[in-house]
Parts: sequence; structure tokens; C-alpha cells
Amino acid sequence: MGVLPVAADETGFTADLGRRHSDLFEAFYQHPFLKGMREGTLAKEQVLHYVGQDHQYLTAYVRCYGLGLALSPDREWMRFFHDSAAFILGEESRAHEALCEYAGVSYEEAQVDRLAPSAQAYINHMTAAGHDTLGVLLAALLPCPWTYLWAARRFTEETPLAADHPFHGWWDFYVERSMTEKLLTLRSRLDVLAAEAGPAERERIERAFVASCHYEVRFWEMAWSLEDWTPPNGT
Repeated sequence: MGVLPVAADETGFTADLGRRHSDLFEAFYQHPFLKGMREGTLAKEQVLHYVGQDHQYLTAYVRCYGLGLALSPDREWMRFFHDSAAFILGEESRAHEALCEYAGVSYEEAQVDRLAPSAQAYINHMTAAGHDTLGVLLAALLPCPWTYLWAARRFTEETPLAADHPFHGWWDFYVERSMTEKLLTLRSRLDVLAAEAGPAERERIERAFVASCHYEVRFWEMAWSLEDWTPPNGT
């Protein structure tokens, strides 16, 4: 089976954006951390480092929805951000809990107080986008769900997920139909905003999207290398 294209046969601003930067989706998919997720070979320390940092990241992601509420021009937009935040707070922990079960710890035990450098930088980027326009904010938020869902679909289409796969619950979460529907809603909203934006704003939108794609790859590297604030020379 060939490689799953990004936004194949789709139209609209986000489809063009995804195709232009499909190399970043591929870098995301081919990173050793996600390869370990596919093969079920990650060390428990790597899994727990990811869960702890991603819990903090998603907390910040919800706060960015709060910034979106402040930017919202009407209640319909407010409802979108409210419902999106409620989903993360109520449902996304299922993916983390599946990984914690593999590592043999509770979800609460896996949570951490301090962000690793790459996670902190990603959050700073999203927060800054939340002080620009709605379009720039959505562009900064889009790569997180899009890369995950694209990778999950690609993996499960290439290789049927074995019932005893150690990360079965994590992969299952990201192939749920409801997740795809939420992603399409986010993309369609950004498509509308981009169509209404001028050239300067569209350029900022693209830069925000590209930066977040890079940060998604860095997030894997952070988990893979157990990144913390120890200086490179180890002192």
C-alpha cells in the first residue's frame, strides 16, 4: 500500500496548506518515537515522559481555547471553543490512560509540574498566536490533531492493529470517527477565516501552522530523548 497522501483530492485553504507541507507530516510519522509507538517497543520511561509533558501541553491547549473565546465575534464561535475545551477536559485523557496502563502507573502518577524545553517553546508559540487573530490561533492549534489523526489512519490502514498491541488503546482513540469530525470542523473554520483574510494575515496563518508542525516533531524528539533542562554537557 502506498503512503497516505495529506489532503488528497481535497480543496480549500487547509488542504493546500497540508499538501505544501506534507514533508513535515512525513517527518512526524517517521520519527523514532512514533515508530516505537507503531512497533510497541518504547521504553516505559519514554512513554511516561511523553504522557507527563502532553498532559501539561493539553492543559495549555485548553487555555488557548480560552484565548479563542476572547477573540470570538459571536456566541456561535464561543460555543465552538467551549465544546472543544470540554472534549479535551473530558475525553482526551483516555489516550493517556492507555499509555499509563502499559507503563504500570496511574494517570495521576504520570503527571509532572515542570515543562521540558520543547514543550514550553510549543506552548509559548500557541499562546502568542492566541494574541493575534482567530485565523492565526486556529492555524497554530491545527497541526496537533491533524498530524495525530493522519498518522493513526495511515498506520491502521497499512497494518491492521493487533488486539494485543501494547498501545492499542492509544491508537484506537485517534481513529475514532468523532475525532475526524472534530478535525474537519476545525479545518473548515480555518478555511473560512483564511478566505476572509488579507495576504499579510494569510502569511501569518501559514507561518503559525508550519511552526506548530515543527514543534510536533520536536515533541516526539523530546519524549524520545527524555529531554529536560540538563545542559548539553551534562553539568
